[in-house]
Order: sequence, then C-alpha cells, then structure tokens
Amino acid sequence: MSAATANNNNPLVRFKNVRKSYDGKSQVVRHLNLDIRQGEFLTLLGPSGSGKTTTLMMLAGFETPTSGTIELAGEQIDNLPPHKRNIGMVFQNYALFPHMTVQENVAFPLKVRKFDADTQQKKVKTALAMVQLDGMEKRYPAQLSGGQQQRVALARALVFEPELVLMDEPLGALDKQLREHMQLEIKRLHGELGVTVVYVTHDQDEALTMSDRVAVFHDGMVQQIGSPQDIYETPDTAFVAGFIGENNRTHGIITQAGVRQATVNLDSGMQIQGTQQLGMKVGDRVSVSIRPERIALNPAENSTDVRCQGKVREVIYLGDHVRVRLVINGDPDFVVKQPVSQVQQKITVGDTVDLGWNHEFVRLLDPIEKTAAV
Repeated sequence: MSAATANNNNPLVRFKNVRKSYDGKSQVVRHLNLDIRQGEFLTLLGPSGSGKTTTLMMLAGFETPTSGTIELAGEQIDNLPPHKRNIGMVFQNYALFPHMTVQENVAFPLKVRKFDADTQQKKVKTALAMVQLDGMEKRYPAQLSGGQQQRVALARALVFEPELVLMDEPLGALDKQLREHMQLEIKRLHGELGVTVVYVTHDQDEALTMSDRVAVFHDGMVQQIGSPQDIYETPDTAFVAGFIGENNRTHGIITQAGVRQATVNLDSGMQIQGTQQLGMKVGDRVSVSIRPERIALNPAENSTDVRCQGKVREVIYLGDHVRVRLVINGDPDFVVKQPVSQVQQKITVGDTVDLGWNHEFVRLLDPIEKTAAV
C-alpha cells in the first residue's frame, strides 16, 4: 500500500456517534466515532466483551446500531442488508459449505451477484492462485487442512473484488506456526490488492504485526487509535499500556510538573521522572509505566538517567532474550528483558544487580489500580 493511499483524508468508512445496546440498559458499544481510511489495514483489538466484534458485525450488517450512523463511501448503510453492502467477510470458523467443492465455495458470491459462467471461472482461478491453492478446485472442505480451509474462505471474500474486507478472528483456530505464516500471507495480499481490511483480534502480537493502525477497545469505547509503534511506545491510558505487551506498573503522586515531564514520588518511596499526559498537575495520583525492554541490566556508567539496584527472583532464558524478575524498592514483580547478546555476566537467583533507564521511556498515566483483563 502506498503512503498516499494510507494518508487519504477521505475515509471509506465512518462511524458517527454509534451506540449498541441489546437490553436497552448496558451499552456494548458507546460513543463510537471512527474513520477507516481507504486502503488501510485497521485492527480492532481488545479483550472479550470490549465491543470490537459488535462493531465489526454492525459494519457487516449482521447487527443494527441502537443509535448513530455508519457510512460506507459517503453513503449511509445502517439499514442496508449485508448482501447489498459489497463487503467481503472472513470468519474464524471458515463458514464454508461442506457439500460444495472449493471451486463452488469460491464461486458462490459471484453466482449470487449473477456473473456469467466464464467470468466466474476466470475469477475463481485468479482468486485461488492468489491464495496458492491452484489444483485444489475439486476438493471438498473436509479434504483440506485448517490452513487450506482458511485460504478458501479468504479467496471467497476477495473473489468479487470488494472495496472492503472484514475479518473476525480469522486465524484463531490455527496453530502458532501456521497462524504466523497466514498473518504474513494476509498482509501480502493486502499490499498487492490495496483493499481496505478491518480485522478483529484479541491477540496483541497479531495486531502489531499486521496493522497500519490499531484501535484498542475497552468497555465499549476506543481507548486509543494509532500506528502499532504509537500504541506500544506511547500509550494514552494505563489500560492500553497494560493490554499491549508486557509492562512494569507502579503508582505514586506528582510532586513537580513541567510542560511534558513530571516528577513522581512512588508509593515505595522512590522518586522517578517521566512523560506526563496533558492536564496532569501536582498532587495527582498516577500510574507509572515502563516497558521491560527499556531497562538495562548492569548499564555502563552515565549511560542512563536513572540507576538503582534490584534483587533477582527469577531468570528465564528465551533464546533471543533473557527475562529477569526482580524485587526493586519493595516491588516484587519488576521485569527486565534484555537480548542475550547484551547480557555481560551470568545472572542467577539471589544476585543483586544494577538497573538503569532513561526518563523518556517512563509514561505517567491514569491511576488504574487493577491489571487489565486479557
């Protein structure tokens, strides 16, 4: 996908103050205002019950908003049935017709749209070649592996050349290795075709790997939307910091506040500096977030802004990196991740080691006290 396409200011899809309630009381989706750009790969990410799948189903036409409007290419589609929206759909359970061959399954959307037989054959052949299933036309779904079935479902969603493809946890039923392979395949197809993709998952790694942008859902609302790097490196809320990747979090009170940097006295008694959110002031209680990979073990002198010590509780070797859990200033679960190549000495349980980090990697966020549910 070209940068020009990704930066297109005219959204293909627009949610305007959309809400969804099934019982008239609790709202599954609330105050949703979301623009989806032409040609982008947008992932809706969040825990179960956060509203991401309901949002996708409203866009597909399988659910109707309680209030608000949804636009596709400038036209309101709230009351348009699914088959008239020209949207491709890929489900987690594949949803293939077991009594139809691969060719018949892929041709089904073309048949519904009344394409002639020759056109159907040509388009099916092209679609199967795209997903590397040439020669599988006469097989039935039961004769295919899970990965092959998912490729058929993908070909069926793309065969009629929709401008928008929706994917609801499409790789959830696959094993880890195949899932990672299919992530790259879907991303490749997106790049080649330039189709707009809206992808739902609760898998953080999947979202970071595949997306142009990620919308993080929690409690029926978008907590933050941005590039994978923005979401990971500069979370706007404690929920986002805790849900995306691993995160060290503690709490304290702001004692000094500048334009962007602030000083915090932690509950443990330690003083720390970090980047504050707009509107924070002296006296505010905040959560303090720092990623494990931003902390150095036994750093060189004067190489970090902060230097302290921790006692090692656990060391786990993970091939490319070491994960070390320590007690630091009364916090028994402070985690450091460091590439194996940068570990200068053998670290064992009970050791006291030096730690260091820079102020720029510390984020001061809302004072949520509970760990985000995954």
